[in-house]
Amino acid sequence: MEEPYVHKIFIGDKYRYAPHPEIKTFVRKTGIDGNKVTDNPDKAIFCYPIQHYTYWNDLLDPPFSDFGELGEDMVVLEMGEQSVCIGDTYAVGDTVLQVSQPKSDTRFLDKEMALKMLKTGKTGWYFRVLKEGNMQAGSDLVLLERPFPNWTIAACNEVMHLYKDDLRLTNDLVQCELLADSWKKVLLKRLGGRAIL
Repeated sequence: MEEPYVHKIFIGDKYRYAPHPEIKTFVRKTGIDGNKVTDNPDKAIFCYPIQHYTYWNDLLDPPFSDFGELGEDMVVLEMGEQSVCIGDTYAVGDTVLQVSQPKSDTRFLDKEMALKMLKTGKTGWYFRVLKEGNMQAGSDLVLLERPFPNWTIAACNEVMHLYKDDLRLTNDLVQCELLADSWKKVLLKRLGGRAIL
């Protein structure tokens, strides 16, 4: 498998997303410069695997006209929900990014498309920014650390959306230290307010 890398970075222009020229883009704790900032650092960057666009374009009518139409901040190659884990930490250009959670909200999406993403597991994921700096299209994502290899994005999606009644799995996931707080709150509610140690 080749080294994963950033294919394109998208900078928001009002309601339209367009591929950013291949120049360095500054990444802050609140997101990519030029995009709408977030007050939740666990959702600083929405990342989406480029290969899913082939699936969606075979399914949707009309198909997407280009990458970036799901509101992602960047699309990547050689990465997917089955291979990316919570807590994975990557050096990307001058930045250091860490996987925090699958995408499970309707931010930048209509509700119907968001539900399709959840049902198929083709959700993408969010990064938190551990170190601010520059990155650009073509930057490699160099894996620095993988503390939770069992908690792939796919596995997290299954616990959250498919196996809601499996409290053992829920309890295991809520104890993943680097999982986003918003996900932990949902899981803890399912457990009646507290994890079982």
